[in-house]
Amino acid sequence: MVESPLPDLRTRLLESALSIVAEHGANALTVRAVAKAAGCSTMGVYTHFSGKSGLIDAIVDAGFDDLDQQLSLAWERAEAGRDGLVAVAEAYREWALSSPTRFQTMFTPTIAGYEPSDGTRERMWDTFYAHRSRVAAVLDSADGDPSAWHQAAMAMWSCVHGHVTIEMLRRAYATPEIAQYPASDLRALVDAQIAAAELEISR
Repeated sequence: MVESPLPDLRTRLLESALSIVAEHGANALTVRAVAKAAGCSTMGVYTHFSGKSGLIDAIVDAGFDDLDQQLSLAWERAEAGRDGLVAVAEAYREWALSSPTRFQTMFTPTIAGYEPSDGTRERMWDTFYAHRSRVAAVLDSADGDPSAWHQAAMAMWSCVHGHVTIEMLRRAYATPEIAQYPASDLRALVDAQIAAAELEISR
């Protein structure tokens, strides 16, 4: 079998893996299935990713790269501050809703046989640390002890992530009645988390 040039094949393998997860679920993702969908031998997967876990690492890493870019752009365009955190939360929701399969793979890594590499674990935390720095800047404590605002950043992330996840579930399983409900007001959520953090820090 004649395979495509390496960069094209790598992209094709990643896209094929995402398509399999989207259409058949995470447990259908195998080296053989991905290779077949990409039109190459299984050697192509091993050459580019050293196997199934390496392939999933690449999907997760690329997903966080793209998510980080969108969140950073939202923060910069809103000129930071509280409006920046709201813009970041809205960008997070928009990205998740437009990339549900990547979002699922990144945040629910329950694919059989998959163990994230140390590099991929660190990549995920890089995204959180960028978020933590933005929260710290709003709380005027960017130069302080990270422990003073780590919990505030974690609470805000958890709150936004939870509401976005529920919104995705609502879209997937909505009844006509549920479908009429408005989306969560992320500005109110972010403001509530900021107020709670400021109260805790002032104690």
